[in-house]
Amino acid sequence: MKTFKFFLSVAIVALSFTACTTESPVPDSFTVSTLVDFENVKLNSDSIWNGSDGSGSFTTKVATFNNNYNSAWFSWSGFACSAKKDTKTSGYTNQYSVSAGSGALGSKQFALTYGTATLLCDSNVYGNFSIKSLMLTNSTYTYLDMQNGSAYSKKFVAGDWYKITITGYLNNTKTSAVDYYLADFRNGKSFLSNTWTKVDVSALGKVNKVVFTLDSSDKGTYGMNTPAYACVDNIEFTQTISTK
Repeated sequence: MKTFKFFLSVAIVALSFTACTTESPVPDSFTVSTLVDFENVKLNSDSIWNGSDGSGSFTTKVATFNNNYNSAWFSWSGFACSAKKDTKTSGYTNQYSVSAGSGALGSKQFALTYGTATLLCDSNVYGNFSIKSLMLTNSTYTYLDMQNGSAYSKKFVAGDWYKITITGYLNNTKTSAVDYYLADFRNGKSFLSNTWTKVDVSALGKVNKVVFTLDSSDKGTYGMNTPAYACVDNIEFTQTISTK
């Protein structure tokens, strides 16, 4: 037994010496991930940022989220940030709440898109960013309108759908686009999102601008009747950094 312990000790010392003196190959590049979860946007409990300060955008970590606020009409489009979680109240007065009852993974805050929304992720000394994934669900306002109908929009039935399209751009050239259905009543389905879903958008490739647009089967004389909102959270940006 003593002999075995002696040889075991010698082997451990030898392996330690080898580990210390053998250099591992250095990779040509490595990937850094940044999660934008909106938790560091300064909001009070149950409050919102909708651009009424006139700033035109808010920035968190590696991305800037553009906003258009009309002070004459107290209205906004683009991105807002919210901590509102009312899942019961229908109508426009509850436009800032999320149907899931919290931000993604139980977090406090999330972003809203209304109409067309644009985020910017400008390249830095390491190059351009890619977006691996993000999480999506319906706002309470949109969810309840599709579930029950309203004076302006229909209750969804067989054949109806509501989707968000995420389009990437690099230097104003389109890279690719990804569709995600927030409601899908086609082909026998009856899906209406009120939980956060992680959506793979890696097909967009390297981007410095991403545009979010919404479309619905419920249209009228003046365009889409479905309230044009979606909730976004946990955007995973990646950047490949060369070691050469």
